[in-house]
Amino acid sequence: MGFFQAVNTVFAGFFKFSGRATRPEYWWFFLFEIIVVSVLLVLDVWMFINASISSQSTLERTVASLSPFDFLLFYYFIITFFPRMAVTIRRLHDVGLSGFFYLLYFVPIVGGLVVFVLTLLPSEGDDNIHGPHRPGGSGPRHSPDGSPRKHDPMQGYAVLDKIKEDPTPEMIAARKAEVRALYEQRVLGKGPIVAE
Repeated sequence: MGFFQAVNTVFAGFFKFSGRATRPEYWWFFLFEIIVVSVLLVLDVWMFINASISSQSTLERTVASLSPFDFLLFYYFIITFFPRMAVTIRRLHDVGLSGFFYLLYFVPIVGGLVVFVLTLLPSEGDDNIHGPHRPGGSGPRHSPDGSPRKHDPMQGYAVLDKIKEDPTPEMIAARKAEVRALYEQRVLGKGPIVAE
């Protein structure tokens, strides 16, 4: 998905809070936001400087006479509030999380950072409860034997049943071998490094 296609998709789904948004769709729109906000900020500063020069008043009087409605950024953020929220919620769905994680934005200081990190996570490779896997996301769509996999919402709970089971000696040996191979591959540099 390219830049213009991503921006078009986000604005076409103005109030679409269901479904999934891939990483390219979300981050191309994020780049669009950075570009537009930068341009509007420059225009707002330019208009503020012109207003203060033309009124020939002090800086304090000019600042005191301003309202949020005097800035183009204010209108831009009002117009794009819902598309921005919708694409972020769809991105959280693509990761496999609930859209309610968007409410973390309202936690002072760390909330926005947490949501930012969550949007960096790779796409869930299978179909999930929020919709089918979309091309452009990351992760495998098929099981190792090549057959398509369906997402089982109860799959996470199956792990809880296995917690109480004691591992067999074969399982312990397999885990040790796996950790050893990963250590040799990542730390010692032996063997090919596979990109995730």
